Amino acid sequence: MSHTALVVGAGVTGSAVARELARRGFAVTLAEQYAAGSVRSASGGDTRLLRAAHGDGEWYTDLALRARAQWLQLQEERSTRLWEPTGLAWFAHRDDGFEARSVPVLAAAGIAHEWRTPGEAAELFPSLGLDGLHAVLWEPDAGVLHARRATQLLAAEAERLGARTIAARVRPEDEPEADVVVWACGAWLPAFFPGEVEIRIERRDVFFLGGDASWRDTPGWVEYDGGFYGHGDIGGLGVKVAPDLPSDEVDPDTLDRLPLAEREAAAREFTARRFPSLAGAPVVGARVCQYDLSSDSHFVFGRHPDRPSWWLFGGGSGHGFKHGPALAEYIADCVEERREPEPFHALGARTGDAGLRTKSY
Repeated sequence: MSHTALVVGAGVTGSAVARELARRGFAVTLAEQYAAGSVRSASGGDTRLLRAAHGDGEWYTDLALRARAQWLQLQEERSTRLWEPTGLAWFAHRDDGFEARSVPVLAAAGIAHEWRTPGEAAELFPSLGLDGLHAVLWEPDAGVLHARRATQLLAAEAERLGARTIAARVRPEDEPEADVVVWACGAWLPAFFPGEVEIRIERRDVFFLGGDASWRDTPGWVEYDGGFYGHGDIGGLGVKVAPDLPSDEVDPDTLDRLPLAEREAAAREFTARRFPSLAGAPVVGARVCQYDLSSDSHFVFGRHPDRPSWWLFGGGSGHGFKHGPALAEYIADCVEERREPEPFHALGARTGDAGLRTKSY
């Protein structure tokens, strides 16, 4: 007799977990209050960078490498383009930062990478301002995922494997009946479990600039110490420039999805300095989403202390897509008691900063 599982939230993690549990023979229900890949979720963006560098976080580098292989396998199996093989450049400000800490981990994992001078990296982009750059870490096998498309495909794959999708806002007080409940509800998790998870919900404004044809399919990039990231013009969206700057806390249900003028000004100032040929380029699109952020940048994952059949997952914004399908395997293994959750994912208060993404809070 198969076990029943309810997965709450059809974002990238919830959809991947529903698919994985269905693969393993669970009778799965996937509950989503809006729609898989909704723009009101953290998984509703057009694109996400996929890269292996995670500083000295070996666990995350290994998981990202496995996830990339799984994304490519899903793309091939379902004949749906999910992946753009652009490569990714890390703009390093110093010789002992996130980028330098990533190098030995990438080397140990056998992941292709190059440590370039700024001048050597200039050929990667139509224009590159070198002010403040110490070096560039180049990941040639990194790229860009079509995020909303990937999330929706995972949810469809879960259904194909027998999962049932329902339109419902499931809350803890509903006392859902299932052998296992996985709460993968992103920005809604801290409101549902205020005493168990330390997660902050902030807004992020993303801009797409109208570059010329020379910016088509140019690499992704991250300026870790500056708090900016983006990629070239993919699929006609424009050149993505994202200021990863902190904000006040927001409510994901009521947040107006209109970009702020001060965030646009920050994006333009950065772009003019780092990519001079884009100075003055028009904004051809914008997106406002929310991040669910743990205080130390680790994922949050574990059993509810009073409900051992309930599993809580959160803190995925900023790096959840890099791990999606491989993260689902890890969560399913824990649900099936094949392994224990990593201690650095434990529920409750956090200290320090693992430095796995450009900004924690």
